[in-house]
Amino acid sequence: MKKVLVGMFIALMGVFMVSCSNGGGIEKAKEIINELKADGAKLDKEGLKAKMMEFAEALKPEMTKIADMMKEVEKDPSKAEEMMQKLEGLKEIEPLMNEFEKIAEEIPAMKELEADDEFKMKFQEALGMPEGL
Repeated sequence: MKKVLVGMFIALMGVFMVSCSNGGGIEKAKEIINELKADGAKLDKEGLKAKMMEFAEALKPEMTKIADMMKEVEKDPSKAEEMMQKLEGLKEIEPLMNEFEKIAEEIPAMKELEADDEFKMKFQEALGMPEGL
Protein backbone atom coordinates (compact mmCIF):
# COMPACT_ATOMS: atom_id res chain seq x y z
CA MET A 1 0.00 0.00 0.00
CA LYS A 2 2.85 2.39 0.88
CA LYS A 3 4.38 1.91 -2.59
CA VAL A 4 1.02 2.55 -4.24
CA LEU A 5 0.53 5.82 -2.36
CA VAL A 6 4.05 6.99 -3.07
CA GLY A 7 3.65 6.01 -6.73
CA MET A 8 0.37 7.89 -6.99
CA PHE A 9 1.89 10.94 -5.34
CA ILE A 10 4.86 10.93 -7.71
CA ALA A 11 2.59 10.50 -10.73
CA LEU A 12 0.37 13.36 -9.62
CA MET A 13 3.39 15.58 -9.05
CA GLY A 14 3.92 15.54 -12.79
CA VAL A 15 0.50 17.13 -13.13
CA PHE A 16 0.98 19.64 -10.35
CA MET A 17 4.52 20.92 -10.92
CA VAL A 18 5.28 23.98 -8.85
CA SER A 19 5.57 27.60 -9.91
CA CYS A 20 7.58 30.24 -8.10
CA SER A 21 5.62 32.03 -5.45
CA ASN A 22 7.01 35.39 -6.56
CA GLY A 23 7.01 34.54 -10.27
CA GLY A 24 10.66 35.51 -10.73
CA GLY A 25 11.95 32.09 -11.77
CA ILE A 26 8.91 31.36 -13.88
CA GLU A 27 9.14 34.71 -15.63
CA LYS A 28 12.85 34.17 -16.32
CA ALA A 29 12.11 30.69 -17.70
CA LYS A 30 9.44 32.18 -19.98
CA GLU A 31 11.92 34.79 -21.22
CA ILE A 32 14.42 32.06 -22.06
CA ILE A 33 11.77 30.10 -23.93
CA ASN A 34 10.91 33.21 -25.95
CA GLU A 35 14.59 33.80 -26.69
CA LEU A 36 14.94 30.22 -27.89
CA LYS A 37 11.86 30.57 -30.09
CA ALA A 38 13.30 33.68 -31.69
CA ASP A 39 17.01 32.85 -31.93
CA GLY A 40 17.49 29.23 -30.87
CA ALA A 41 18.27 27.99 -34.38
CA LYS A 42 21.30 30.29 -34.42
CA LEU A 43 22.82 28.79 -31.26
CA ASP A 44 25.78 26.46 -31.37
CA LYS A 45 26.23 23.62 -28.86
CA GLU A 46 27.86 25.84 -26.23
CA GLY A 47 25.28 28.60 -26.63
CA LEU A 48 22.46 26.11 -26.21
CA LYS A 49 24.14 24.62 -23.15
CA ALA A 50 24.32 28.10 -21.61
CA LYS A 51 20.61 28.77 -22.27
CA MET A 52 19.63 25.38 -20.89
CA MET A 53 21.62 25.96 -17.71
CA GLU A 54 20.08 29.42 -17.37
CA PHE A 55 16.62 27.83 -17.72
CA ALA A 56 17.48 25.19 -15.12
CA GLU A 57 18.77 27.75 -12.65
CA ALA A 58 15.57 29.77 -13.02
CA LEU A 59 13.47 26.75 -12.06
CA LYS A 60 15.81 25.11 -9.55
CA PRO A 61 14.28 26.52 -6.34
CA GLU A 62 10.86 25.12 -7.16
CA MET A 63 12.17 21.83 -8.54
CA THR A 64 14.09 21.39 -5.29
CA LYS A 65 10.87 21.92 -3.35
CA ILE A 66 9.23 19.17 -5.38
CA ALA A 67 12.12 16.78 -4.73
CA ASP A 68 12.01 17.59 -1.01
CA MET A 69 8.27 16.94 -0.89
CA MET A 70 8.77 13.60 -2.65
CA LYS A 71 11.35 12.58 -0.05
CA GLU A 72 9.00 13.56 2.74
CA VAL A 73 6.17 11.49 1.28
CA GLU A 74 8.48 8.51 0.78
CA LYS A 75 9.34 8.68 4.49
CA ASP A 76 5.73 9.20 5.56
CA PRO A 77 3.09 8.31 2.94
CA SER A 78 0.38 9.73 5.20
CA LYS A 79 1.62 13.21 4.16
CA ALA A 80 0.76 12.65 0.48
CA GLU A 81 -2.59 14.42 0.67
CA GLU A 82 -1.08 17.38 2.52
CA MET A 83 1.68 17.70 -0.09
CA MET A 84 -0.81 17.52 -2.96
CA GLN A 85 -2.73 20.41 -1.40
CA LYS A 86 0.48 22.44 -1.27
CA LEU A 87 1.09 21.72 -4.95
CA GLU A 88 -2.48 22.35 -6.13
CA GLY A 89 -2.13 26.07 -6.62
CA LEU A 90 1.36 25.86 -8.08
CA LYS A 91 1.14 24.23 -11.51
CA GLU A 92 3.19 26.24 -13.99
CA ILE A 93 6.47 24.32 -14.28
CA GLU A 94 5.23 21.29 -16.21
CA PRO A 95 3.91 23.28 -19.20
CA LEU A 96 7.14 25.29 -19.22
CA MET A 97 9.27 22.15 -19.19
CA ASN A 98 7.20 20.66 -22.02
CA GLU A 99 7.45 23.83 -24.10
CA PHE A 100 11.18 24.12 -23.44
CA GLU A 101 11.73 20.51 -24.50
CA LYS A 102 9.69 20.97 -27.68
CA ILE A 103 11.60 24.10 -28.68
CA ALA A 104 14.98 22.60 -27.81
CA GLU A 105 14.29 19.58 -30.00
CA GLU A 106 13.89 21.91 -32.98
CA ILE A 107 17.30 23.54 -32.43
CA PRO A 108 19.98 21.89 -34.58
CA ALA A 109 22.61 22.05 -31.80
CA MET A 110 20.34 19.89 -29.61
CA LYS A 111 21.28 16.83 -31.64
CA GLU A 112 24.86 17.20 -30.38
CA LEU A 113 23.71 17.58 -26.78
CA GLU A 114 21.56 14.46 -26.87
CA ALA A 115 24.72 12.33 -26.84
CA ASP A 116 26.38 14.36 -24.07
CA ASP A 117 25.62 12.34 -20.94
CA GLU A 118 27.83 14.54 -18.78
CA PHE A 119 25.84 17.63 -19.73
CA LYS A 120 22.55 15.79 -19.13
CA MET A 121 23.69 15.08 -15.57
CA LYS A 122 24.75 18.71 -15.05
CA PHE A 123 21.41 19.93 -16.38
CA GLN A 124 19.50 17.58 -14.08
CA GLU A 125 21.60 18.72 -11.12
CA ALA A 126 21.08 22.37 -12.09
CA LEU A 127 17.33 21.77 -11.99
CA GLY A 128 17.69 20.41 -8.46
CA MET A 129 16.37 17.03 -9.52
CA PRO A 130 17.71 13.95 -7.76
CA GLU A 131 19.04 11.05 -9.82
CA GLY A 132 16.36 8.78 -11.17
CA LEU A 133 13.60 11.39 -11.12
